Amino acid sequence: LRDLLQQMGAVITLDHHGLTATMHDEILGIDVDLHDVGALTPSIAALAALASTPSHLHGISHLRGHETDRLKALVHEINHLGGDATETPDGLRIRPTMLHAGRFSTYHDHRMATAGAIIGLRVHGISVENIETTAKTLPGFPDRWHSLLSTHEDS
Repeated sequence: LRDLLQQMGAVITLDHHGLTATMHDEILGIDVDLHDVGALTPSIAALAALASTPSHLHGISHLRGHETDRLKALVHEINHLGGDATETPDGLRIRPTMLHAGRFSTYHDHRMATAGAIIGLRVHGISVENIETTAKTLPGFPDRWHSLLSTHEDS
């Protein structure tokens, strides 16, 4: 994850509090094989939807058989928000566009909920359906997410 975020323009710091990734004004697109880290695909796709350059995520055809068909769901949700995403035989292509407010459906999939939350940190007016599904991997996430949103809106 650390390498992927750095490739996308994040500044990474590691200290006694843990690992912190900070994205500044520009998120860069990425061309990457995510086969071995497929669980990261929804989060990387969310960042790619916010990027200033195109992204190609490949090696992830196996994600069609998870809680939902994650590739189809990501394309639908990104495009529903004004994005430009398409499925490929083994992944996704995501091109830069301006996203707009809207509802991000999770399909009761915790990783889809996380993707919606990431987009919501950058795009005003995103509501994530059933954010509570994130409890599967990160109990307490809804409270943390709402805290991040309120901090973001205050700045």
